[in-house]
Amino acid sequence: MRFTPTYLVTATFAADAARRREPHRAAHLAHVRALLADGTALVAGARADLRASVLVLRAPDAAAARALVEHDPYWQHRVWTAIEVIDYLAATPQSLGRS
Repeated sequence: MRFTPTYLVTATFAADAARRREPHRAAHLAHVRALLADGTALVAGARADLRASVLVLRAPDAAAARALVEHDPYWQHRVWTAIEVIDYLAATPQSLGRS
């Protein structure tokens, strides 16, 4: 099995994220949509308790994965207050040898 460098990213919402995110939501969704469309993001969404966003990203290294998230309008406008990037072994059809 071969794994592409993949990272599990958790971006913690600010306590007042519901108020902060509204003016930046369209730009945030456009950013995420682009990451999904080009295959950089395998999964993107929010935890059900809305405490954090979670993304699974393909990137050359952890710093590059973090940079992708730091370019998101939610980070730039402090809707997210912290970013955690963890090495992740994502099983995908490609890593399992299926297409």
